[in-house]
Amino acid sequence: MISRVLSALSRLPGWLWRSTAGRLMARPPAASRPAVMAEKEEPRSIAGITLRASLVVVAVVLASYLLYQLRLLLILVFLAILLAAGLHGVVRTFERFMPRILAVLLAYALLIGAFGLVLFLIFPPLVRGAVQFADDAPRIAADLRAGVISLIDGIAGAGSGEDLIDSLTGGAQDALPEIGSLLSVPLTLVGILTNALVVIFLSALMLIERDRVRGWALEFIDEGDREVVIGVSRNALLRLGSYVRAQLMVMAIIGVGSATGMLILGVPFAVPLGALSFVTAAIPLAGAFIAGGPIVLVALTVSPLTGLLMLAWLVVLQQLEGSVITPYIQGRVVNLSAIAVLLGVVAGTSLAGIVGGIIAIPLVAVADVVLRDIVFPLRHRADERRAGRSEAAAL
Repeated sequence: MISRVLSALSRLPGWLWRSTAGRLMARPPAASRPAVMAEKEEPRSIAGITLRASLVVVAVVLASYLLYQLRLLLILVFLAILLAAGLHGVVRTFERFMPRILAVLLAYALLIGAFGLVLFLIFPPLVRGAVQFADDAPRIAADLRAGVISLIDGIAGAGSGEDLIDSLTGGAQDALPEIGSLLSVPLTLVGILTNALVVIFLSALMLIERDRVRGWALEFIDEGDREVVIGVSRNALLRLGSYVRAQLMVMAIIGVGSATGMLILGVPFAVPLGALSFVTAAIPLAGAFIAGGPIVLVALTVSPLTGLLMLAWLVVLQQLEGSVITPYIQGRVVNLSAIAVLLGVVAGTSLAGIVGGIIAIPLVAVADVVLRDIVFPLRHRADERRAGRSEAAAL
């Protein structure tokens, strides 16, 4: 049988013989090859995808760990950017009359001088008030004890007030060791001053080396995207400068409001304590307690009733500041929704405490700029391309 086939093929023309032999010696039909190749390549492709996914997960974990370890540095850099954005307009004004480095030095000299003046106004009266309060403390404590006992006895019956005061006193004594442990936090005064100096010097260098820093940063951006990045950074700096001005307005309202309440109630040292409220208003939540404690203590030297009224005034002012004043002013000046401001402060404080509350609104402002200048335009262009393809398909 085989000999007959070979003899028949030998009588074919040469070109037909070569073509037929080539087809006979070829690989299996094409229809069967993709299935075999797919079976061989499928495990290989799955392994590659798994490897790439594992590398991405490891890279994300390492980057997150690195950012967490450098969180203090990142916060200091962001605060320096915030301070530089707030002083940028002042430096630009001074640059009209002097070189940039002198303009920066003058701006920071004025800033440090103003801060020193506030400290000079605050601390001497506070020391005198503390001494006066220490002298009057026994009398104030006795008056408060007698007033509370008489009030509780009138409501719950004779003897109830004395028992309640004794139980509260015992609980306070038991809590003293825990309070002492809470006060021994690692944020010492030296560390705070060191970080403040780092922020000041870093922000000053940012203003002095503004053009060089911008040119260095743009080296990492493609030439086609540099215009967009420059526009986004410019708008973000404008928003941050607006935030600083709005925050100064809020601080001024809190300081004036506290001083006004003290003047109405006849509390001494109204001006320096109002200046203290102005400074601590920059600290969300904790600022009210830092300034409110000395104010209430000084008010107690007048009378227990004055101390209670002063405390009520500060509580109302704090509630207005957190729920109305800050969201409204920051929303109007920084061009943010009051709801976004309020939610940002709450979220920042919940995630990172006092520091998170301080940087929450600037971060929300920068995120809003990124959304408006990058994300939304990309979305609009994608919608336009999709609509164009739909029209072309319809034609």
